[in-house]
Amino acid sequence: MAALALTSVACSNDDNDIPQPVAPEQPANGEITITAIVSSDGEAATRALSINGSNIASTFETTDEFAILFSDGTDQVKRIATVSSLDGTTAKITFTIPATVTTNTPCTIIYPASAANAANTDADVTTALAVQNGDLSTAPDVRKGTATIDVSTKTLSSVSQLAAQNSIFKFALKDIAGSDDKAATEFKVSDASGNVITTVTLGSAASEFYVALPVLETGTYWFNATADSKPCIAKATVSTATMAGKYYQSTVKMATLGDLMGANGKFYADAAAVTAASTTAIGVIAYLGNDATTEAISDGGGHGLVLCLKNAASGSGSQWSTETSLLEFGDDAKVTSHEGLMRTTNVSGYTNTKTLTEKTDAATNYKAAYAAKNYTPAAPAGTTGWFLPSAQQWVKMQTGLGGLNESAIKWNYWFDSSHTGATAWETALSKAGSGNYNSIMSATLYYWSSSENSKDCAVSLGVGSTSGFGFYWNIGDKDKGYDNYRVRSVLAF
Repeated sequence: MAALALTSVACSNDDNDIPQPVAPEQPANGEITITAIVSSDGEAATRALSINGSNIASTFETTDEFAILFSDGTDQVKRIATVSSLDGTTAKITFTIPATVTTNTPCTIIYPASAANAANTDADVTTALAVQNGDLSTAPDVRKGTATIDVSTKTLSSVSQLAAQNSIFKFALKDIAGSDDKAATEFKVSDASGNVITTVTLGSAASEFYVALPVLETGTYWFNATADSKPCIAKATVSTATMAGKYYQSTVKMATLGDLMGANGKFYADAAAVTAASTTAIGVIAYLGNDATTEAISDGGGHGLVLCLKNAASGSGSQWSTETSLLEFGDDAKVTSHEGLMRTTNVSGYTNTKTLTEKTDAATNYKAAYAAKNYTPAAPAGTTGWFLPSAQQWVKMQTGLGGLNESAIKWNYWFDSSHTGATAWETALSKAGSGNYNSIMSATLYYWSSSENSKDCAVSLGVGSTSGFGFYWNIGDKDKGYDNYRVRSVLAF
């Protein structure tokens, strides 16, 4: 892989008037050897890397290979061209073609050869940039040019300069307040649909590193990082499409577990930051991950869970329902174990809530789900909206924001007697400011999940601060009609 240099010389796709070399002796195997000269669109005088201006320039090395893509009259084929000599930003390359190829056959030149797509028609920029290590010296540099195969002179004519197909970003990671560096060991860039564009695996933790990216069209992008041993996330909006061949610098403020989400869908460090942004805090980031519990659905989601600040149901509590056997159980079915609660058939609290609240009598007979869905303030655009979390989603919030290991979570038994997890929840909620949240530590309270335990009973989570209590999972026979359990909404984003 050739080294990159950054220079202020503008990119150009104009054809070069470069004299082509004398045709070499030809092989006797029905192939024709083609020799040509190609050039990059920069004027770097050295292969050493530097940052100078806003454009990317490239120089070549003798170990480089180029892909020459063309039609042999039947199929699209790829031939590998190797470098035989170098002169500044130009390279003399050699490759062979079938003797049956006609003169004036158009071809595409891809650098490096590994960046050619499977169809042998163009560059596959996304795949070429998929895995990186954050070093500028090894940042991928995909380039493309065009030419015409001249069989009579055994050269290429009308050779265009090889234009950059990607940009390079220098990212500087900060905490959500923008005050402290975040040292990442892994960094991912994804599009709005959750498709990972590139993954950067750093050899050692760093707060600044380089990432080669394809052209980013206008829209939403997500940055995920593992920084200081914690998952972090940032949401970015590209208002003007980026340009290939350009160099960008960006400071990324990363949110993490316990940070606040505002009514505008953005993340904040504390109540003061929320006020300064003229918005309202609606919840705290309680889990970050990309799995079924984070609801990767068309309504939004796939990145994490936000726990709301206050109880959704007014008064002392709410019934789960007045009906039985609503979601998945027959007359004799019942959950009796940890494994049963973690079953794959009941991961989605969003789906459970949707099923219950779409019933015509939801407001009166399915009060917990109805209250969870209609929690105010309203959920921001681009999220799932509020729903009643499943048992698994409550567990993810205990292991995420609570910091507990899943092996420490007990069933039908009080655990976390040191209040490690419950205190982490309380500390995060308190960031919203006095009067803006309901404490979970002031008394022993029970919260409904949207997971059923049997046709008659639903699973609930106890949170307590007295007598050494922390959390309690109730998978006993708590009737769905019991009206003294609270409702706490979550959303996925």
